[in-house]
Amino acid sequence: MQCVFLLRRVRRLLVPSILPFLYLTPAFAETEIEALRREVSEQRLLIEKMMSTLNVQKVQETKSVPAPVRAENSAKSSLPSVMPSVSLYGVADVDVSYSDSGFGGKTNIGSGGMAASRLGIKGEKQLSESIKAVYLMEAGVAVNTGVVGTGTVTPGVNNNVASSGGLTSGGTQFFSRQIYAGLKLPFGTITAGRQYSGSYLASVSESTALGAGLFGSSGTFLPVVASMPTRLNNSVVYVSPNISGFTTHLTLTTGVGNNSDNVVGTTSSSTTDRAGKGGDLALFYASGRLKTAVTFWKLKNTGFNPSLGETGLASRKGFQLGANYDLGFAKINASYVLGRIAGEGYENGTKSLSKVTGWSLSGGIPIARGTLLASFTRVDDKSFLIGKDTDLIGVAYTYKLFDATTLYGNWGKIINGSNAVYSLPNGGDLVGTVATPGFNPTGLMIGLNQVF
Repeated sequence: MQCVFLLRRVRRLLVPSILPFLYLTPAFAETEIEALRREVSEQRLLIEKMMSTLNVQKVQETKSVPAPVRAENSAKSSLPSVMPSVSLYGVADVDVSYSDSGFGGKTNIGSGGMAASRLGIKGEKQLSESIKAVYLMEAGVAVNTGVVGTGTVTPGVNNNVASSGGLTSGGTQFFSRQIYAGLKLPFGTITAGRQYSGSYLASVSESTALGAGLFGSSGTFLPVVASMPTRLNNSVVYVSPNISGFTTHLTLTTGVGNNSDNVVGTTSSSTTDRAGKGGDLALFYASGRLKTAVTFWKLKNTGFNPSLGETGLASRKGFQLGANYDLGFAKINASYVLGRIAGEGYENGTKSLSKVTGWSLSGGIPIARGTLLASFTRVDDKSFLIGKDTDLIGVAYTYKLFDATTLYGNWGKIINGSNAVYSLPNGGDLVGTVATPGFNPTGLMIGLNQVF
């Protein structure tokens, strides 16, 4: 390489130094000028010949390298960039609502009528040709107040010190919605942290046209009455690759993280180290215009009531069927859930939601740049408690002002049984607690949803 460099330097220095004499010095005779031109030409040919010889030697040296080494070097050069990819995302949703939960009509500015407001960070980094590190941190935010977080840390049982994590006091969950990290592998993605269950994801996607918000959506109501897990702390999630339209979403959780091997608590509220342990399995299928999901869950309750004759932690279990079909001019969604809380005397003690079935039917019709949505949900409480059945109705219109900006208007109503006190939920607001059994709350709202 040094030889090539020197030869190039000679050519650049020699030729410019001689050419002025050839063209700008008239004192030279014609024969002398021709001789100089010939000499320059010969030197140029000599330099080019020497450079050509060096290039041939370089090619021969490359060919002498063993094939496996050349292949390895080629593979290294084709590896993706190892620079990490990081993105900031979120939802800013604000609404004005008028609702009555039994205390007269109230007007409120809310944050999350169509979808809960949030701020998140997610990213990935290529570790090898087939392995990526992935992470996500998502905080719930309230646009109307600026408050961050939607819940408090759940402490374990270890002399009143939180044994699940390093916290020693009841601080606020900053990343209350989700936070996890893991690896994306050829056979699927494995992550650990606080994460959505597959059952909840199916409930707000395949199973309802109203999504995870709006008055009257079954997506936020049926998980509550069916004791379905939504987000699970201390969880490991496996999501399989899409194989012929099928995807598996498996969640396992170690539970609350109580650091005790005995029953602890009071006569009205006790727990053990198995609190919250369990799992959730969701199977998704998509083909053309059809999307379906079937999900199962089984987890331990987090506490029990010895004063009512309960002897331990009951199990929350159930299953869900969800589907939607795009007809072109309309989209139809349907779901069915069965949820049970049973064992250790729960059915005869606390009793609440010990057996519940529910179904929903919803749909959407595109109109102009928006969609007209409607939903009906029926809940049949089969526990020993009487008058707990409930119906939920919702109607909405969403209008795409821009690709990431949606305006919406929405009306919803719950028809409670004689002893039911269900409130009217939407995507993120605290609409109001129903204090009078049998009261039927109603809500009306308009709002703006901005995704970024």
